Amino acid sequence: MLQAVKLAEQGRGRVEPNPLVGCVIVKNGIKVSQGYHQCFGESHAEVNALSGLDASQITGSTIYVTLEPCAHFGKTPPCVDLLIKACPKLVVIGLEDPFPEVAGRGIRRLREAGIEVLLNIQREACRQLAAPYLKRLQTGLPWIIAKWAMTLDGRLATHSGSSKWITNDVARQHAHQVRSCVDGILVGIGTLLADDPMLTARPAGADTFGGIRFSAFGDRVPIRIVMDRTARTPIDSQLVRSAGIYQTIIACGPDAERKKIDLLRSNGCEVIVCSADDAITMVRDLTKPLVRSGMTNLLVDGGPRLIGAFMDHCMVDEVHVYIAPKVVGGLPTVVPNRGDGVPTMALAQRFTAGRWEILGEDMFFSGLCNYSDGT
Repeated sequence: MLQAVKLAEQGRGRVEPNPLVGCVIVKNGIKVSQGYHQCFGESHAEVNALSGLDASQITGSTIYVTLEPCAHFGKTPPCVDLLIKACPKLVVIGLEDPFPEVAGRGIRRLREAGIEVLLNIQREACRQLAAPYLKRLQTGLPWIIAKWAMTLDGRLATHSGSSKWITNDVARQHAHQVRSCVDGILVGIGTLLADDPMLTARPAGADTFGGIRFSAFGDRVPIRIVMDRTARTPIDSQLVRSAGIYQTIIACGPDAERKKIDLLRSNGCEVIVCSADDAITMVRDLTKPLVRSGMTNLLVDGGPRLIGAFMDHCMVDEVHVYIAPKVVGGLPTVVPNRGDGVPTMALAQRFTAGRWEILGEDMFFSGLCNYSDGT
């Protein structure tokens, strides 16, 4: 099952809003095939694993799949029909699929066909794999990743505001690879005014950079989103000038001037006027229709106040932190999280599934917030 989980990761950034799913087929203690869901709208993991096998290889086998096989017609036929036809002895499932058209139906049909089913094997690993999909289904909100880069002494910039570049080329390329896996990138107006970013994903063509090999990444073009309460986004910014090429959304508060909104729209930006001007209400107003249209994950690449608001309201599901071996000193005016924070160390945010990677001289940490259960 853990091999199936690892295999499924290769679909990240290509299968969403579908879940990541992997499948491994074993017979007489020998792996005979494997497959994973490779791209949205294309064959599911079970179909890819069974492809090319003859009856003698499948009959009496054990099939491991990270998520319950689908039992309905969607963009592809039901996988459970193919499994029943294959006549395995046992189907091992990591996690039941809560999607209403499945939700136990695939398991029930396998058992009715006389196939033994074993559930919840490596359930936590399979749940983490499917967490963005599960959250989207159960809350109507995207999986939110907060990202920042900092020095060893926790600074996002020097006291004069200089921030280019904290991390090395390898770490920055890694960040662009991550961007190519998400559906949207969100910043605040402060970051836009300070950095004039493009907010595009520009991964290298090869899967290595600076001698570092990256795992599989997607090829998505993320929606660029700015939280801009009063519509201050400059018309001559890189973001607006490229709005005709890349989908660009400006989220404004209810009191933003109509003339500014119209000007942004006339320059190719989509403007969403939210019901209130606090960050959390704006995010909910903004993302719920995007989730209905297919958004699964959102990268918050904004400044400390925006990240702080998300952290204070327990809206961050995952963090990506790049740490450079540099010390700049000075008063800590520019730190990653400028929210309200917690009063005691015992209440500090902790993470599960934490992972460290070496990127040249820099370090990368990713982890799941411990209040996030994928729902």
